[in-house]
Amino acid sequence: MKPEQIELAFCLETLFSEKPFVERFSAARTQGIRCIEFWDHRSKNLNAVGRALSANGLKVTNFSGNRKYGMLLAGVRDAFVREVSEAMGVAKALGCPRLMLLVQPLCEDGSAEPLPSDTTRKQKIDALIACGHQLASLADDAKIDFVIEPLNTEIDHPNYFLSRSKLAFDCIREINHPRVKILYDIYHMATMGEDVIGDLSKNIDVIGYIHIADVPGRHEPGSGSLDFRGIYRLLKSLAYDRPIGFEFFPSNADSGAAVEKTLQLFA
Repeated sequence: MKPEQIELAFCLETLFSEKPFVERFSAARTQGIRCIEFWDHRSKNLNAVGRALSANGLKVTNFSGNRKYGMLLAGVRDAFVREVSEAMGVAKALGCPRLMLLVQPLCEDGSAEPLPSDTTRKQKIDALIACGHQLASLADDAKIDFVIEPLNTEIDHPNYFLSRSKLAFDCIREINHPRVKILYDIYHMATMGEDVIGDLSKNIDVIGYIHIADVPGRHEPGSGSLDFRGIYRLLKSLAYDRPIGFEFFPSNADSGAAVEKTLQLFA
């Protein structure tokens, strides 16, 4: 794929939310969307999702591989692998080439599920890396990519361990496998005060997927302070050839206008 052909995928969890989920596919296609993503597959009628994808000529680029178990405790690794393996089967059925992973499950309020208080930082990192090596084996067998996502702890996900980009990049480089990379969410990392331009410029080799929403507010690009035209030019100059996922909540609750604005900005 040439850099100018970067796939643009839109999260249907946050768009057209006034419609039942499967009706969002036709709304997306009407707006010119060609690729979509979503969160937990277990909350979906997967047969209906498959039909809606086919009927509207849409492609799934990404969805959640885990929601119940995390990567930071060695004692739950078998359960985590079973959960991810189930999601891999769904991905194969839907033609989705990757799964996004969280290092900790999230509670209903968005905070990370607490870990035992005596779990040390080193134990968490060692467990994450060991889990990453196991994912690498699964990835090779199934020909599927995994992208691990750092999240912000300032606003949305208190107590989430993997909240800094340097730690994320260091762990991925230690895992050292082409199918296990970082999902770099520009909104989350900008909220943490990270150097987004520097992160992208220096670490594009370990970034397997990008999420975009503007800061502040987590709305569509152009609604806040980030220079997304400049970011898009940078990604092209770096020969980034993986998808960009737009995971934002439309300002003014107008999904159609937000999508149109985004597609124009990333044309």
